[in-house]
Amino acid sequence: MFSDADLPEPLVICDIELQPVLVEIDDKDGIFFNDTYSSVRIIRKYIYDLLIKAKEHLPKGYNFVIYEAYRTKETQVKLWEEIVAIEAAKNPQIDVSSEEFAAICDRFVANPYRQGSGHQSGAAIDVSLIDDAGIECDMGGKVRGFDKTADFMCPDISPQAKKNRIILKDALEKVGLVNYPSEWWHYSFGDRLWARLTGSKIAIFNKLDI
Repeated sequence: MFSDADLPEPLVICDIELQPVLVEIDDKDGIFFNDTYSSVRIIRKYIYDLLIKAKEHLPKGYNFVIYEAYRTKETQVKLWEEIVAIEAAKNPQIDVSSEEFAAICDRFVANPYRQGSGHQSGAAIDVSLIDDAGIECDMGGKVRGFDKTADFMCPDISPQAKKNRIILKDALEKVGLVNYPSEWWHYSFGDRLWARLTGSKIAIFNKLDI
């Protein structure tokens, strides 16, 4: 499984927005929001505009639903502590202060004490698909379902779930967003992870402190 921990420490970050323009995700725009994990609807307008363009590439009857966009460092630390506790229980034989253990945790939650998450830049989204009735499509696993189904290429999901993952990926990739392969629901544009996955030497969106 791909791990963000495999990536070198941050490359050059040159924020193209000296004063970031932030907006709120709005159902009126046809971009829906699920507040299961977060009530914060903040996102960079640049990314929001890409989502609206990506909608045009979805088949009829499919819609985007966002679970999270911008995330505060405080929330990132909380998530990190949660995954550390989960993985420590699963792997009692591994020293929790070791690089091996950090890499295991970093597969699912970016280490806030190192690179941090693209969510902290407002340039990453946790996204799924819903139909016109507001019912979530079969994606083969839950958003933040930190098990084997999180891997985009997980073979142990239904044919329909595989199809839906491809529909989601195709629409978002057409406007430049890229998938983090260890999490089928995580996409970003312009953050540090996007830079590494696309081969860019520069990330264009820095962390926000709001």
